[in-house]
Amino acid sequence: MPTFNYTGKPAYMYQESSDTWFQVSGIVDTSSGYSWTGAHDFAGDVSFADSLKSKEGINNFLNPAARDAAIPSPVHGTVAFVRQNSGGTTINQWQYYDGSAWVANDGDISAVLAGTGLSGGGTAGSVTLSVDTAVVATTNNTLTMTNKTLTSPTINTGTLNNPSSTSGTFVAPAISRPTITGTTHIAQILESASVTSFAVNGTVTHNVLDQGAVVYYTSNASANYVLNLTGSSTTSLVNLMSTGQSLTVASLVTNGATAYYQTAMQIDGTAVTSVTKWQGGTAPSSGNASSVDIYSITAVKVANTSTVASAFTVFASQTKFA
Repeated sequence: MPTFNYTGKPAYMYQESSDTWFQVSGIVDTSSGYSWTGAHDFAGDVSFADSLKSKEGINNFLNPAARDAAIPSPVHGTVAFVRQNSGGTTINQWQYYDGSAWVANDGDISAVLAGTGLSGGGTAGSVTLSVDTAVVATTNNTLTMTNKTLTSPTINTGTLNNPSSTSGTFVAPAISRPTITGTTHIAQILESASVTSFAVNGTVTHNVLDQGAVVYYTSNASANYVLNLTGSSTTSLVNLMSTGQSLTVASLVTNGATAYYQTAMQIDGTAVTSVTKWQGGTAPSSGNASSVDIYSITAVKVANTSTVASAFTVFASQTKFA
């Protein structure tokens, strides 16, 4: 049997008419396109004059299992595109082999998690974070904040209920019952005054939360009266004030030709005449005709007790204005 030798010795055919030898095996045209189907293995390096194109993209796999089956022994730098993770979730992720494992080529951030006050996030693709307006104050939502410390705030408008401020700027807000600590510099105060045509008589109740500190009765008094000082129709003064606090109010009582006056003092409907101290040492026994008598009352809470007469000491004075 003859021996076959495949070591590259091509055969030639002679054409007498042109006096030319032609290679029997033909010539490979590296500029032409080639279509391959199926899997191809190359034992050595392969060079291509043109770009190598793949119908499904470069190393395009459904999931890691398909990638590992097609590339069982990847080398450092091999790139693959994986459309789903092992659980079937779409990830559309570029991956490269770093010499020991496949690594997602999504940058240094592997996940975006929504923390307190945020919602959204994700582990791949385009992610979005949204502000949770139930937790975070924005420019147009309504939010109730409890036990929050505002350092040097500037408040332009709005209503502040029971605020406590150590510093800051308040520009024309409506502030209800603030607590201001430390040394306070105030350029001026515009204090509310209730002006009423009520003619004092009987028991006159002064609700400081509703009427403010000053009440001016413009009609002539019609009888002597008892002053009852309280917080409001729903809040007692004994609960409104803390031990060591004082409250000063003024009643401006108009008298005509017949003068009437304040005969007794109450707090929250309870008599405190026994703990009321009048300027000069004597309670007034009459009013001043054709004038306005101003009664200045300062109530100091001296004890934390529900017994009103034991909780307060009251300082009072009557001054004629005519």
